[in-house]
Order: sequence, then C-alpha cells, then structure tokens
Amino acid sequence: MTTRRAAPKPPQIPSVAVCDLDALSPGHRAQLVEAGLDSLAPVECWAVEGTNAQNAYATHGLFRYFGKYPPPIGRKLILEHTAPGDLVLDPMCGSGTTGVEALLLGRRAALHDVSPLSAALARAKTTHVPLADSEAALAEIQARYSPATVDQYPVEPRGLRNPDHWFLPETADSLRGLHRAIAALPAGRPRALAEVAFLASIRRVSRATTQQGRLFLDVLSALPDAWPTFEGAMRRAMRAVDLIPDLDPLTISLHDARTPLPTSDPAELVILHPPYFNAYRYSRVNSLELAWTDTPPKALRTGEVREFFKVGKPENASLYADDMAVALACAADAARPGGVVAMMIGDARLKGALVPATRMILDRLRPEAGLSLVKVALRLPRHTEATWVASQRRNAGALGVQLCDYVLTFRKAGP
Repeated sequence: MTTRRAAPKPPQIPSVAVCDLDALSPGHRAQLVEAGLDSLAPVECWAVEGTNAQNAYATHGLFRYFGKYPPPIGRKLILEHTAPGDLVLDPMCGSGTTGVEALLLGRRAALHDVSPLSAALARAKTTHVPLADSEAALAEIQARYSPATVDQYPVEPRGLRNPDHWFLPETADSLRGLHRAIAALPAGRPRALAEVAFLASIRRVSRATTQQGRLFLDVLSALPDAWPTFEGAMRRAMRAVDLIPDLDPLTISLHDARTPLPTSDPAELVILHPPYFNAYRYSRVNSLELAWTDTPPKALRTGEVREFFKVGKPENASLYADDMAVALACAADAARPGGVVAMMIGDARLKGALVPATRMILDRLRPEAGLSLVKVALRLPRHTEATWVASQRRNAGALGVQLCDYVLTFRKAGP
C-alpha cells in the first residue's frame, strides 16, 4: 500500500469513555442480567463523547445512514486490536464507517455488503478526490442541469409502489435532470462522488420525513427543485474527500454476510454491525435512494438478515438469531487465528417483554467457529437522534422501547 498524500488528523474526534461494571447504574445492571450477558465475560460500560455533529468528522457525514454505529467505536476497536498495515474486515459495511476509520488510521480494509447503495457510499467516503477535480465536475453538472420529464430522459424510481406518493412531479423531474447531468460526466472519482451527493439529496427533497429511519409522509418537507440541496451536499462532500488520505483503493464488494468470505488474506480484526432485530430493514429504510439507483428494494431482501422490521412476533427472533449465528461464524472464518471479531448488537422489547436476541445468537454459535467471548461492553448512547435507540422510541405497548446496545469482543482460537 503506497501513500501518495499525507493523512491529516481529523479535528475534534470524540473519544469513548470507559468504566467498569462497578460504575454501572442499577438499571443497566438489571438490563445485563435480563439479557443474560452479565456473567459471560468481563463487562465494561462505553459511552461515546461528543455531539452528532462532532461524530460526523472526516467523511462520516456524507450521507445520513440511519442506524450506523458511532465512528469512535470503530476507531477504538481498530487502535486496540490492530497495527498499521493490518487488515480490517467489515462484512456488513453499511455506509462504510469501518472503512473510513481504517483509512484514517493507516490500516487496510475489506468492506462487503449486500446493498449496492452501501458499496457506493463506502467507496465514495474512502476515495480521495482533489478539490479542483470535483469543482470542475460540479460546474459541468450545473451547466448541463435542467429538469427532465420521463419522456425526455427515461429514468424513474423503480420498485416503489407509488412514486407519486413520495415525490412531487416537479421534484421527480428535477431529480431526473440531475441524474442526466451526472451521468454525462466521464466515469471516475468526481462522478462517483456526485452520484453519492445525488443519493444524499433524494430523501431531503422527497415527501418523506428526514428525522426517522422509517419512511413517513411529510408533505411539507417536499422541495420541487433538487438543485440547491444537491449543490449543498456536493460541496460538503467535496471538502471532506479532498482532506482524506489518497491511498490505494479499499476492497469493496457485494456479498451476503451469511456466506463464506475469501480467506486468502485473513483479517486481524473483523467488525460486524448488523441490523438489529425489529429495528431496521435497510432495503425499506433506503428504498427511495435504491429506487433511483435502478435497484428495486425488493431485489435485496433475500440477501438481508431476517430482522422482521415492524413485525411484532417474538418467535421470529429465532430466525434472526439463526441468520446472525451463521454470519458471525462466517466472520470468524475470515479472521486470522488469534485475531479478533467484534460485534455491535442490540436486543429489543416487544410490548414490554425483552427479546434477548444477543444471547440467542451466542447460544447458536457453533463451537467449531473457534470464538471465545472475552469482553461485553454496554454502550450508553448520549446523543441519539440518528441512532438505533432513537428508532426505538415508540409509544407504550407498541414495538420496541429504549435500550442500550452491546459491543461483544471475541478472540479466535490460535493455530
């Protein structure tokens, strides 16, 4: 791996405050006991310092990806368990948080996800683009941009039951015109960055609320002209990627985490942050963006972990745990002997009753995976507007309530 540009130190990177079990509140102790995680391994309490804005350092703020884990968690794991040049693997990379942190810390990274949206986000967030190049691309897009009807440019959102429900006709024409202008750019880093800025604009100009992962209609939020939103997203992205290290590209590919990963280059650290049971199904949460990437959301669902978004049946947790035990075993297979697998995961409550999804996964993990649980960290969210905890704020008696989640650290058996 050859460095062509010095990596600037990102400003104001929040830390992770750590305390031991003795410092936990009675409520948090009770949660660990109820979840069946209190006596499996040494327990710590982790809390990410800083605001949401401070946690959007580097390129982490290019796209509002609901439910992503806080970047300082990944940074802490990478610093504790790897050295510069080591390989970090993320088989459910989401928006690429692990890849960004690995890049900033001089590690190699391999990122995989079932969603092409995730692959595009991760690639853009970890790819340096000189500011002059992206400025030229933006100028060219602006010169070419004008709204376009579907007759003028036959591109439209695919896989949505009723696109008019989510987009004003004027908004759809504006997005179509932007799509046409971006597609006219030559293939390369500036165009890939513009495509992500376009994706980051879609929900903001749609009729969907931007404050929750789940899609709810918010007619007043719709914007007929997508250009100002796109230009703002593009300029923020341009400044961010200009400052990240200019390194050889990371390995990024489409992959179902429940199937074996390549093992020719075993990872020193595998970070796994799956969707949580009954919280998010990303083919639905990101359905507006996927529809404009020519990827019908339904096409991804067979490759997703069965998390049963919005379905209040506790018995479905068994299927979720089955899938996640397989994914965890596949992650272990991709780690080197003696390496570390870290999984950030959470439980759920259905109508007041705890669904101990985390313990269910552990109970299903086969011994031949060779993983030993060496630490349980209870994560205490302090700023939660874009986190899974916020997504669980529902009315009494409905699906889910506020819960802390966990970071489980495993050590793979040596040779």
